[in-house]
Amino acid sequence: MKLTKEDLNLPLEALRLEIKEIADEVRYKFIKKGIIDIFDVLENEAFFIRKPLESKEVSGFSTYFEGKFIVMLNSNFTLGRERYTGAHELYHIMCNQDILKKEKLIEDSKYQEEDRRADIFAAEFLMPEDYVKELFYKLVDIEPNKVEVRHVVRLNNELKVSYKAMLKRLVQLDLCSIDLYEELASYGTYENKVKLQEITMREGYDISLITPSKKSYISKEYIEISRKNYEDKKISYTKITELLEFVNKEPKDYGYEPDNKEEDDLV
Repeated sequence: MKLTKEDLNLPLEALRLEIKEIADEVRYKFIKKGIIDIFDVLENEAFFIRKPLESKEVSGFSTYFEGKFIVMLNSNFTLGRERYTGAHELYHIMCNQDILKKEKLIEDSKYQEEDRRADIFAAEFLMPEDYVKELFYKLVDIEPNKVEVRHVVRLNNELKVSYKAMLKRLVQLDLCSIDLYEELASYGTYENKVKLQEITMREGYDISLITPSKKSYISKEYIEISRKNYEDKKISYTKITELLEFVNKEPKDYGYEPDNKEEDDLV
């Protein structure tokens, strides 16, 4: 049976255009500040954390705690997926603030429609329609029924998204025939990850977007608060060691030395 855009969970055009307008407005808001990258946007808008989690079910979440929005991303997913999740969570902290303040979390079962809109927003925010088309005709420029894996790879690397997200976007914008989807999508599976990596490198790109970064990062605000509390003697050397360990740092990275008095107290 012939695939349809609905089978790929792509939205109806009216809904897409509605959310495209929101994504364009949000993107322009940050461009005016000189902020372009999704991770920088999240750093600006929330207490931002990246951490490799053991869970394969949770790619990220947003919440609200003590007057601050928090976004957590699981860096055990590929970097391309992580960036997409980041844009998804950006929608929640920009458009679902009342829900987050009340519920703390956006539960899929309870807020399916908002989660759906967040997915659409992520695609529109990271892969703007006009720019996708501009890049396509610049770097690929072939008929929709002739798109190959290497063409998708060029675009997903230029736009810093996952291979599969890029492929679906090309189908959505009628730049790639939906008849090619299943064959092309197979290269985004675990079984074909080595093939995709080889094609990516052959096209002149590194494989960072299609492998997990496993990076630990927490907003600069976290480090600054931790350092200030230590320097103001509100927390111990042991405590700041624990806090900095979370982001793979040590007190000596900031010129801190063990407090001999504290060590004596522990004896």
